[in-house]
Amino acid sequence: MGINDFKRDSHAAKYVVELDCRPVAAERLFWLLNRPANEQRLEDAEMNGMPALAGVARLLEDDPVIGEILDTDPASLRFRQAVGVAIKLKMAKLGWQTTGTKGAVRGARHFTKAERYAQEELDEDARRERALAALEAVKHIGSKREQEETGRYLMEALAETRRAEGRPF
Repeated sequence: MGINDFKRDSHAAKYVVELDCRPVAAERLFWLLNRPANEQRLEDAEMNGMPALAGVARLLEDDPVIGEILDTDPASLRFRQAVGVAIKLKMAKLGWQTTGTKGAVRGARHFTKAERYAQEELDEDARRERALAALEAVKHIGSKREQEETGRYLMEALAETRRAEGRPF
């Protein structure tokens, strides 16, 4: 996720200027949200009855660049809103949708309430399409050797799963 996602989304596009005015903070925000561990924190927060933002609020507030904006910039309300929009875009990419309700973000200094999300309900065709897209993406990660190792590992895992379920491979 990055600035182009903001520009493509009609709601998020209203916040592009906030990120353009603070390019280093925007870069840090996207870097933090795109880290796999933080993606998991977003989802874990929702699965544990908290807003997704609660999973990364402290990381954002403790970041030297983002934290300084939140602590000292009188216009930080608009930046905090841009953070919320970034979370919304990231959650959509992770297969979650907004619920229209807000929840408390406990333990955060600058975020008090945030959007709640629910996992998208996918039919079998959409689930299969998403899985095939993920497999296609894996083919382009790393060196040729890494791709071959990953392919072997995935095929072994698939074979093991099918054996455990009593299905032919």
